[in-house]
Amino acid sequence: MNEESKNSLEIGTVIDGKWVILEFIAKGGMGEVYRAHQIHLKRDVAVKVISEEWLESIADDEEEREIGLKRFRNEMQAMARVRHPHVLQIFDYGTVTVQKNGREVVLEYIAMEYIPGGTLRSTMSEEGFDPEEDLIRSWLDMFFIPVLEGVMAIHELKMAHRDLKPENIMMDGETAKIADFGLAHSYQWEPVTQSIDVKGTPAYMSPEHFFEFDKADHRSDIYSLGKILFEAINGRISPKAKPFKQVHLSNPETPFLQELDEIIRTATAEEREKRYDSVEQLLKVLRDAMDMGKTRQKSTGNIALLGSSFINKPRYIWTGIAFAIVSVAVMAIWHLMGDPGRIELLIDSATEIVKPATPLSRFFLAKDGINMRLISGGDFFQNDGSGDDKQKMLIKSFFMDEKTVSNYHFVEFLNSVKNTLVVQKGVVKQKEKTLLYLGRGKAPYEQIIFQHDRFHLRDTAFAGDPVKRVTWYGAAAYATHYGKRLPTVNEWHYAASINHKEHKAVDSKEQDRSSLPEHQNMHENHMKGQGVGESMSQPEEPKSPDEGTVFQHTIREWAIRSESDLKDGGQTRSISDGEYPSVIVGPRNAVGSNLPGGDFRYPWEGYPDVGFRCVLDVSE
Repeated sequence: MNEESKNSLEIGTVIDGKWVILEFIAKGGMGEVYRAHQIHLKRDVAVKVISEEWLESIADDEEEREIGLKRFRNEMQAMARVRHPHVLQIFDYGTVTVQKNGREVVLEYIAMEYIPGGTLRSTMSEEGFDPEEDLIRSWLDMFFIPVLEGVMAIHELKMAHRDLKPENIMMDGETAKIADFGLAHSYQWEPVTQSIDVKGTPAYMSPEHFFEFDKADHRSDIYSLGKILFEAINGRISPKAKPFKQVHLSNPETPFLQELDEIIRTATAEEREKRYDSVEQLLKVLRDAMDMGKTRQKSTGNIALLGSSFINKPRYIWTGIAFAIVSVAVMAIWHLMGDPGRIELLIDSATEIVKPATPLSRFFLAKDGINMRLISGGDFFQNDGSGDDKQKMLIKSFFMDEKTVSNYHFVEFLNSVKNTLVVQKGVVKQKEKTLLYLGRGKAPYEQIIFQHDRFHLRDTAFAGDPVKRVTWYGAAAYATHYGKRLPTVNEWHYAASINHKEHKAVDSKEQDRSSLPEHQNMHENHMKGQGVGESMSQPEEPKSPDEGTVFQHTIREWAIRSESDLKDGGQTRSISDGEYPSVIVGPRNAVGSNLPGGDFRYPWEGYPDVGFRCVLDVSE
């Protein structure tokens, strides 16, 4: 049985005429999360739905079913009530009817912000920032204090989150957003049966959270915040550490660290009466501690230059560099686009990469609704195909789509420029340049049709599949329309090499962590994603060759041949084959020989196994 058939929603399903389901993301105990596209507002959202599989599993237990549904509705109500920049926003709530096994099933869903980036874990060091006070102050100012302000907004509505941990705090660029209100509780709600309420992650659970869950209130959140603060300074909590206990720094040597140690001890006191009375109080003592010994640094989006003691400790150097690069990149995207994954490419044996540091992971939603990821620049060595000689080049940082452009997104593009297009005999042209071959609709990749003066999808089940039969001209026109461009061959292979080495390096670590629920990141429970410093789960194999995932081996992509073509805007200079900038890159088992420079193709050609993705420059 196809794995997708086990999911409650099929790709291409349109909910309430508003949201088209593009991708299955993750499945939890009773819910499933999908990436969807809001049709009228043209933005990606996350849709969380009660799992039909879960409903079937408790079909004979009406009480447990009602408890689960009540919890789901409580989550919706909790998220809807909070309006704060550091709390994930909910857009809609409703029901959707699906056909399963010849019968209709009514499922409840929540539509909310889709955050493609990492979690708060990505801002923390596995080893902790101790003893580097500058790093600690910067992290507190940029990330932790905003989280406290978000929790304060929750508590002001007389609610407690009761599941705070780094993986439940999403990072939208540099903005922290508290998510996953599945265990939230309001004093105004009727209590939910305790037998199902004993949930959470032990490392962050207060004693009463586990032993007397009905008494877990805002002070349980304070305990969790104390544990997060402890991890940031001391390093990730060991799975062997005893849960529900007070924690403290092992050897705080400076007045600042000693003050932070006292804050951590108080926040994580085992008796809740001994903790801070409110997050406001915790915030005040934390700010007082940050003022100790020197004027409190003001966060400007960049990490201050570190002292000489930091330079002598190499294990922290790249952490500081990472913060600085991310800040510059985010500022650049803000100016370029007005708004502010993993890289899904395959390694080619003809290339290799020498990276200056661990690659950064920062994501944002581009104008076309596709998520992009920052690819940090570095030295790149490419085999010229003639032997062992390798050419070294410097690749500048850039952003890249984390997935190939889908049928749905390309249809949106075609309709937005429809007045400039001509459709003749199944060929879509713009100013005499062929953009797309529509085909006869007999093959799975021929899903775009032109009827009633508009472009449509023949079958919405293929909405999330990569668009094919698109020409290089079509790919370049799409990229230009959304303020992006196609990648050069070297950029494509550079990003592919990073992706390969990331997965190779992480796989060995995951073998030791896969059995620990606290090491699963937020996206595995809610939206599925990762960032620097947090573990990445082993990716699943694709269900079919047309799903647009990284591990498919039958699709290649359009690219720009060289940097010189890029400087000329990718425009054709003459009719000579060698002067066209259009090449195809990708797996060896697809079209062509996959030479290091890419396989030349005329820009008006379209293939059933070739798609594309876009990149965006980072200004210097």
